[in-house]
Amino acid sequence: MKNFKTSACAFALFLAAFAAFAASPSTASFQIDASARGKIIGNKVSTINIWQHQNWKPGKDEGADLTKFVEHIQFMQATGGNESRDMFVDPNNRDVVDDYDFAPLLRACHDVLNLNAKPHIKLSVPDKFSKETVIDGFAVNALPPDDYDVYYNYIRAMAEALVEEFGLDEVRSWGWGVLVEFENASWFHDKAKSPEGSRDAFFKLYDYSIAALTDVLGDDLYVGAHAMACTEGLWDEREFLDHCAKDKNAKSGEPIPIKYFACSFYDDKPNLPHGLTLAQTVGRIRERAESLGLNDLRYGIDEGRILDGSKGSDDDDLIHRIVGQTYQAAYDARTFKIMVDNDIDYFSAWSYSSSGPYAGYPLIAYRVAEQLVKFKNAKLLETKSEKALAEGVDCDAVAGFDEETSTLYVVAYNFKFDLNYNETADVAFTIDAPFWKDKTVEFAETTIDDSDNFFCKWLEDKEKYQIGDDAFHWSPDSGCLDSGLREAKARDLYFNTLRPEYVKIANTAPETKTKDFSVGADGKIEFSATLPRHAVAVYAIRAK
Repeated sequence: MKNFKTSACAFALFLAAFAAFAASPSTASFQIDASARGKIIGNKVSTINIWQHQNWKPGKDEGADLTKFVEHIQFMQATGGNESRDMFVDPNNRDVVDDYDFAPLLRACHDVLNLNAKPHIKLSVPDKFSKETVIDGFAVNALPPDDYDVYYNYIRAMAEALVEEFGLDEVRSWGWGVLVEFENASWFHDKAKSPEGSRDAFFKLYDYSIAALTDVLGDDLYVGAHAMACTEGLWDEREFLDHCAKDKNAKSGEPIPIKYFACSFYDDKPNLPHGLTLAQTVGRIRERAESLGLNDLRYGIDEGRILDGSKGSDDDDLIHRIVGQTYQAAYDARTFKIMVDNDIDYFSAWSYSSSGPYAGYPLIAYRVAEQLVKFKNAKLLETKSEKALAEGVDCDAVAGFDEETSTLYVVAYNFKFDLNYNETADVAFTIDAPFWKDKTVEFAETTIDDSDNFFCKWLEDKEKYQIGDDAFHWSPDSGCLDSGLREAKARDLYFNTLRPEYVKIANTAPETKTKDFSVGADGKIEFSATLPRHAVAVYAIRAK
């Protein structure tokens, strides 16, 4: 376990703890049965979002391999909605609707493949296909196409262009979705903005989208859609499942395929969870799907985490929906636990870096993600616990066993919905591994805490150089400093003086301590640790 006194935030934490009333640390003990193995956990950090592929180019990362755990890259609202998203020679000429120009999409898909990932393309309606336009909250035309056959021809031509560029087998391996948050009225609605009319317009859009794709690529594609789900939309998103299960495709007359259902999930602020929990958000969707016989869907979160922090000069939005504080580490580990418990397949992130995806230097959230991917091929182990936790604290663990590498992994965290939380948590583990009795195993311990987080040093410098919250466009709690600072003086100080040290801290991987452990005749492995506030600990135990 790392010495917490080496943290860049140690002095500030000491003062805060000294000022607070003393409290007993939380305690938790975990009993892990290494022989009781369930389903494979999978890669919960497999996916990243790109807001607009036309403007995206993978940047040069600074030290860390920001691509190693990402398998899918989503292009949001990828095929249109405004002049910059529509893929035509002249997006403003509504008299010509087939002057297609798919070069931006082809380039972006090449970039994804070069990162050893697969594109996931979310189809959307070009602004050009509506004689009337309604620009709503996301700066795109929210109306359906005037002519669905014109839209079908566009999507079919896009699929044909992709096949010509990449080959049929490659493109068939990609993911496809229709719209972003399809029941969110700021993204899509009919002209009257009626719940029923908007619902029916989406059903038709989905049908025509799927028909265009399957007519070029064939059947058995990875297709689905993304709803808000965590909050109430213009209509009940579960009715889309009814449509897929009960209706025929409005274009082809065939059954309507669906392979996944994605949701959004956000907490409003670090200290203000949203009304629906993550488990409830997905659970109500799964319940409807299985009642309709849709038993094999994948479930994921296509965007989310935390909406707002403290207010900057313009707004309190968090740039990539994550805070820079170490709070985010335990938050993400806790989210992982919830996903494992509720069989949620992935949680798509906006970014793990100080800039956009694949540019800048890694945030503390990245350090957690690179640990959680270790569970990708591990089978979930039965874990029981006994806890005595301070009010509001969540201290928990997940264990898995990778049979291919004979490695047992455990992740534990000390979390509370409070950025200023300062208490430690004592954790103890007993692992029952009879197959390792009388053998020697290698025991590796990695702890992610404030000492691994450049943002702690930034907070000290921010106070030292009197950089106010109004120096930021959005929330100053965002770790994306490369694009978040608006004030010229602060940007100059950051880029020309402070940033190199942050890059160094961020690119210093958390320390891993390794030792040999002799397992006794009872086949039990026991160990304990004290977790600092919002810390995450990962243990890897493997046969020698």
